[in-house]
Amino acid sequence: MFIQYFHKFFGFFALILMASTSYAGAYKWVNAEGEVNYTQQDPVVIPAEVIEPPPPPAIDPSIAQKEIEILIEKQNGTYEANEKERQRIASEAAEQKQKEEYCRANRHNLKLFQENPGDKVVDPEGNVTRLTEENRLAQIAEIQKNIAEHCQ
Repeated sequence: MFIQYFHKFFGFFALILMASTSYAGAYKWVNAEGEVNYTQQDPVVIPAEVIEPPPPPAIDPSIAQKEIEILIEKQNGTYEANEKERQRIASEAAEQKQKEEYCRANRHNLKLFQENPGDKVVDPEGNVTRLTEENRLAQIAEIQKNIAEHCQ
């Protein structure tokens, strides 16, 4: 019975031994000629300085705070409701940005139509033509209407 569990015990012991020896960082030591050496194994006969590995990089405090708040919300059971609210706010912000871009483009087009009365336009078939004054004024009126409806 002892022999049956001996190989498991020996494997476990070897694993612990390897883990304990692999923890050390590096060793810095000076040889007889005065040269500085760095090794991962401790030189037994020469005194060596242990160089510990640097700590892991620090996390940004604002990111850490958000992660903590999410964990607290999950514990309190309010995470789902708060996540829906965050998604709603993000969606509203995206819609607002899209609306601002729409208004900016309409104002730009209005300025072009007002400042360039004889400008050429490309129709849906790809033909380049000049707008008649009536069409230009109709385009200006339509753009002004869009601005009045959506950009106030």
